[in-house]
Amino acid sequence: MTYGPMLADAVGLLSSGEPERGLEGFRAAYPQVRTRLVAQREEFDGSLHHALLMKDGDATISLSWCPEQALPWPLRGVHRAGEHLLLRVNGIETPVARAIACLDFIWDESAPADRLIADSLVREELAETREPLSDAALQEAMDAFRRARGLLTVEATRAWMERNRISHQELEELVALEAAVAALRSRVAAGRVEEWFAEHGAELDVARVARAVFVAEPAAVPDAAGFLDAVERAFADGGARPGEVFATLRRGDLDKELAERIFEAPPGTVAGPFPVDGGHLLVKVLAVEPAVLDATVRDLVERRIFSDWIDERRNVAKIEWFWGIAERTAGG
Repeated sequence: MTYGPMLADAVGLLSSGEPERGLEGFRAAYPQVRTRLVAQREEFDGSLHHALLMKDGDATISLSWCPEQALPWPLRGVHRAGEHLLLRVNGIETPVARAIACLDFIWDESAPADRLIADSLVREELAETREPLSDAALQEAMDAFRRARGLLTVEATRAWMERNRISHQELEELVALEAAVAALRSRVAAGRVEEWFAEHGAELDVARVARAVFVAEPAAVPDAAGFLDAVERAFADGGARPGEVFATLRRGDLDKELAERIFEAPPGTVAGPFPVDGGHLLVKVLAVEPAVLDATVRDLVERRIFSDWIDERRNVAKIEWFWGIAERTAGG
């Protein structure tokens, strides 16, 4: 394609002073080009500078604009990247402060390194496809964020913010990101939920159980009628590890052999003992329910599809770590 008109429009966008506002219009004018707006704040004077990355097939154009007397892009942040970065994935940088926020508030399902890489990949996608969040949508997301963490009063929310050293602006940014991730997850899973459920729905079958981990293998497995009394005595004398007795288990979250034993046990019977970390697990099966594609299960399916999508992107990502005594690079 001829890049002249696009570059002229890109200069106009960057020199407007508020390139975020005009970004969607620019993308609509050049839909064949993947566009990312990159912002960089200079630590010395707090000034904000933008560059525009435009990818057309195998070609990538990087364009920045600088007002007179301002510090141009190549000279901004000229100290060594490894001094403040923890990670870079496909050019998306994760400073240490961002990593801490990511670990504490956004990703809660995988190991820390996986969370950081997943967060980078998601932010890479959102930089090109994120839709603006209205004030009403932001408030709705904020209410959901607070409910999920039990922050039901202004005082509780303020105390949580002070405890985690988060300003109101930073809280809004976290909530907006969480809402954007949820919207992206829905887009990725759109049209695929029913097919996934038809093929893998049994993984989401539910077993409602009473359970306890005994320190030593029980000499005799208690019968169903006396199971709870046996667990109570074991808790009292230290023969069982403290923990919640009643639980809801999904088939796909268990080891295959353990899942088969529990889900094939008739309700009202005791299964086990099973060797587990820290002892021997005994389970009384209270009920087994096949998964139904309701709102809860649909959300779980969307998360499984989204996780697979992230894994696919990670397999082809260029991953660079900045920590320890040397920079570490992994990935394709």
